Amino acid sequence: MASISKNNRRQFILLVFMLIIGALLAKRYVHFSLPTSGLLEERLQQLESLRSDLKVAGKQADDRLQEVTAMQTLAAPYWFSSGQRALVDQEINKEFGKLLRQAQLPANQKVDIQRSKLPGVNHIQEVQIRLELRGVSMKEVSRLFQEVYKYGEKLSWNYCRIEPDNPRTPKNVNLSARLQALVLGTEAVDYLNQNPAAGSENNRGAAAL
Repeated sequence: MASISKNNRRQFILLVFMLIIGALLAKRYVHFSLPTSGLLEERLQQLESLRSDLKVAGKQADDRLQEVTAMQTLAAPYWFSSGQRALVDQEINKEFGKLLRQAQLPANQKVDIQRSKLPGVNHIQEVQIRLELRGVSMKEVSRLFQEVYKYGEKLSWNYCRIEPDNPRTPKNVNLSARLQALVLGTEAVDYLNQNPAAGSENNRGAAAL
């Protein structure tokens, strides 16, 4: 009986020792708080603060989207530059050549394209298209006007002069004209393209006139 009592005492001491070690380990590595009313109130306040921040962020995102959408509407009359001067000029030249073919004009017309910066404007450049036609009919001139009209605000007249090809015995006319296209810079295009929904061709670099 004494031996059994001695064994029980050892087991009890060992159990107490293990409980003490377990408590120390739990205190060292396990962190928890009792769900008191004060703690619950603090957590609720934190959640409410996060919810308010989320609402503010959502409102700011909506305002930004509306701003970009409005700017895209205002940018409709502009040619979107791809960032390479020579490439953009070639694209405009190619597009205007297509316009002349659609107007069924003769192939001997003279076209000159020049790009220049606008004073006091950083993100927009002006492209001047000079056109010289000799010995064309008024019907051909009318078709030219119709084709230019189709481009809307993206192509505008700066100057146009029509005169007889021969003052004494006129048969056809000569036309001298300057047209204008406005090109947006790379930074402006990047700003407009930040809207994920703006994936159409009109909102990408080098859009048609």
